Amino acid sequence: MFEKRLKEIEERKLEIRSILESDKKIEKDELDKLETELRDLESEKKELERRKIIAEGIQAGTVQTRNIGNFTNNNAPEQRSIEEIISTPEYRSAFLKKLLGRSLTEAEEREYTLVPPTAGAPTAGAVVPTQTYNKIFDQMTKIAPMLSNITLLRVPGNLTLAVQGERKPAQHHQELAAVNPAADTLVSVTLTGHEFIKVIRISATIRAMAIDAFEDWLAKTLGEDLAVAIDNAIINGPTVSGNPTVSGNISQAQVWIPFDQTNTNGNYVKYASDISYDDICNCIGLLPSAFDANAKWLMNKATFYQQIMRITDANNNLIAIQSLADGGAWRIMGYPVLIDDNVPAGVVYFGDYTKVVGNLSQDIRVESSAESGFLNNAIDFRGTAIFDCNIAQPKAITKIAV
Repeated sequence: MFEKRLKEIEERKLEIRSILESDKKIEKDELDKLETELRDLESEKKELERRKIIAEGIQAGTVQTRNIGNFTNNNAPEQRSIEEIISTPEYRSAFLKKLLGRSLTEAEEREYTLVPPTAGAPTAGAVVPTQTYNKIFDQMTKIAPMLSNITLLRVPGNLTLAVQGERKPAQHHQELAAVNPAADTLVSVTLTGHEFIKVIRISATIRAMAIDAFEDWLAKTLGEDLAVAIDNAIINGPTVSGNPTVSGNISQAQVWIPFDQTNTNGNYVKYASDISYDDICNCIGLLPSAFDANAKWLMNKATFYQQIMRITDANNNLIAIQSLADGGAWRIMGYPVLIDDNVPAGVVYFGDYTKVVGNLSQDIRVESSAESGFLNNAIDFRGTAIFDCNIAQPKAITKIAV
C-alpha cells in the first residue's frame, strides 16, 4: 500500500515539474494551486514514510506501539519532519536562547540537535523556528509594500517560468475555412538569487531580555531592515560593486520613451515642473487595458502630498479621494495608491505589479556571534535573505517623470 501511493506521489510531482518548465501559460491562481499541491504531496509523503518505518519496525519486532493497554514503550524511535520540529515551542526557545548565548534545558537541547545545520551554518539549529520566521516575514510585508503587491514565490533554487507574452485578439472565422494559429507569444522569466544581509551589533546585556520580547525585537529590526533593501531592489534595482541586486526592476521595466502629441508611440508621460491633471489622464491612457483591473499608483509620500493632492479635474474637484470603504486608503481617479519612500521624488509609477515576479529562494536565516564583538562586550546578529525578481510583462508598467 505504501509503495503504491509513494510512487503515485512522485509521478504527480514530476507532472507538476513538467507543467512549471513547459511553455504553457501559468496564471497566478494556477501557480498558487500547484505550489499548495506540492506542499500537500510532500507532507503526505513524509507521513507515509513515517508510517512505513513504524509498520516495518512492528513487523520486525524492533518497534512497539506507543501505548497498548498499560504498557508504554518510551524508547520507540520518534519520526518527525523538520517542519514539525521547528514548529515546537521547545525548538523555538532553544533557537532564541542559542542566539543569546544562554544554556538550554534538556528538552530544548534534544529538539535543537534534531535539526541538521544548513549549508554554511556552523552549528545545528540554524533553521529559523516557524513562529519567528512568520513574525519576520510579517514585518517585511508591513514595511515593504511591494512584497505584498508583486507575485511572490518561495521556491528553493533558481527558477524559470513561462508566462504569456503578446496576445492577439480572436478573429472572425468563415465557415469551413482553414484556421491559422494566432501569433501569441510566450516569454520566460528567470530568477536566480541575490544575497541581502543585515548585521546588528548591540550590548551583550541583551542576554537579560525575555525570550518573547527578544523575538519581537529581532523580528521587527531584522525584518524591517531586510525589507527596505529588498523593496528598494524591486523598485530601483541598484548595483553593488557592479553586480545587479536583482534581475529586473520597476524603474527599468521598459526602455522609456516620452509620450507627447508628436510622438504617440511613447510609453511614459514627461512633465516639466509640476504634474498636471492632463499628465494623470495621459498616464492612465498609456497602460494597456489588459492590466487595468489590478493597476495601482506608486509614489513616495512627498510626491503624493506635495503634488498629487493639489491636482483638481476640469470641475475643480480633487482627483485624490480617500476611500472609507477601504479603511481610509487613497485612490486617484479610482485607482489605489501605494506609498513607498524608495520611489524617487517626482516620479509616479502606474501599473499592474502582479506582473513583477519575485522569489525568496532560501528561507531567511538568523545567526549570532559574541566573538566578533568581544572587545565591545557586544553581540552581533546577522539576518540573511536570498531574493530575486524580474518583470514578466514590461508593458504592465508606465510612469510619470521629469
